[in-house]
Amino acid sequence: MKKVLLNIYPLLFAAYPVFALRNQNLVYVNINAIIRSLLISFLITAILLLLFKLIIKDWNKARLIATLIITLLFSYGHIYMQFEQLFEGFRHRYLAIIYLLTLILLSASLLRLQNIQPINQFLANFSLILLILALGQSLIYDLSLYKTAAKAENELHDRTAFTNQLSAELPDIYLIILDGYTRADVLKDEYDFDNSDFTGNLSELGFYVAECSQSNYPITKYSLSSVMNADYLQNYSNIEMLPPLKSSFVNQTLQKLGYTTIAFENSATGHFDLLEDIHISRNQQALGLVDLAGGPNEFEAELLKTTLFKLFYDMPQLIPGLTLTDIQQAEHNEHYRQTLFILDELENIPQMSGQNFVFAHILVPHPPYIFAPSGKFQWTDNKRSGYISNVEFINAHLFPVIKTIIEKSDIHPIIIIQGDHGAFGSAITPQMRLSILNAYYLNTESKAALYSTITPVNSFRIIFNHYFDSDFPLLDDISYFMNKPDQFTQDNIIKNNCTSP
Repeated sequence: MKKVLLNIYPLLFAAYPVFALRNQNLVYVNINAIIRSLLISFLITAILLLLFKLIIKDWNKARLIATLIITLLFSYGHIYMQFEQLFEGFRHRYLAIIYLLTLILLSASLLRLQNIQPINQFLANFSLILLILALGQSLIYDLSLYKTAAKAENELHDRTAFTNQLSAELPDIYLIILDGYTRADVLKDEYDFDNSDFTGNLSELGFYVAECSQSNYPITKYSLSSVMNADYLQNYSNIEMLPPLKSSFVNQTLQKLGYTTIAFENSATGHFDLLEDIHISRNQQALGLVDLAGGPNEFEAELLKTTLFKLFYDMPQLIPGLTLTDIQQAEHNEHYRQTLFILDELENIPQMSGQNFVFAHILVPHPPYIFAPSGKFQWTDNKRSGYISNVEFINAHLFPVIKTIIEKSDIHPIIIIQGDHGAFGSAITPQMRLSILNAYYLNTESKAALYSTITPVNSFRIIFNHYFDSDFPLLDDISYFMNKPDQFTQDNIIKNNCTSP
């Protein structure tokens, strides 16, 4: 064991930064989202080990130099951001010089040493301790989350009141989340944009558009948790340890009724995973869970900015022909392709057998603002015009998809098109942030129960009551403007001042 540890400890050093960053964002990063980062870190370390073995002809010294480089590589972004906060006017050139001198001096010193076994042994032990601490924190959280999920699943029968005499032919259910899509009156008053064509087309198609709807919470994590649990988060004993969406009341209930859960890839993978039965992805996957190809997810993008890559991200001119725009456009291109992929694939769902619960989290009109109304890639940094352009794009491209889904479905589907929260920007008021598009395609009986100020927490209560013979009372429609669990107070309740036209 001791010999094995001596041989692999550079790999442990390479794994530590990945787990450490995940630990800083545990609530948002599923373990699957870090797999590719770990594999790439291991690959870089292995290449360095082989390279220095060929140059130095000494495995022990090769491990030392590789570990030194890995440490400097993964620490650069963290150190730079700390110095940037402490010293006004701090520049990359200062830290880059310090890092280069450190690498040269330490490498020279290590190469001159005759007896490096004690150093190797110390680093091997230290790397194991570091990784145990980081991995332990991740595992403790995942174990707690597993227990929370198991508890939620065990309590499911207490909330379920179905007759078990439901028709074998149940409708497909589509929950389409349009990230950051605000309400029509806000678009008119604040953006001078008339959205009546889109909402009118939805109404003509048979949708009920809740013209005064607000989200229950202003951030995606809480909004999705509340709609998928059909309840307010304050009713959970530990808001920081909410059940994952896989174990949410809605998902578990639908699976109990025989539904297959289907979801799509997007750059938020790892944040709001359902651990779905079918994951539809245009990228290669390992075990159906890990995207091995395609652009970086949000965790990977943040990880890159904590490494030496931050130097090139902030100063792309260091690489001839590379600009910051090139880097950002590469990131945006992946998001662009993913969005078009989801819209294309949604049309194929009605052809799939069985009853399906389809969760499509589309990160539009959420930034980046890269969509022209026509669907072409058109990147702008203007938040106002860019937001409206994204709205026009999703309006133009989602409506025919929805129409096709309805036409192809043998049984009229259930469709919810819903913003998780409202618009973005520093000038956004709490009312604007909470105002959302909220539209329902339901049967006549269910639509009769809808009303203009409905909030997402009641969406599935109405559906379960009128489709599955349940009897869930509707909750008061309350909207909180908060970011942390300790802000669930009366002072942070935002009243709905909207009046239906």
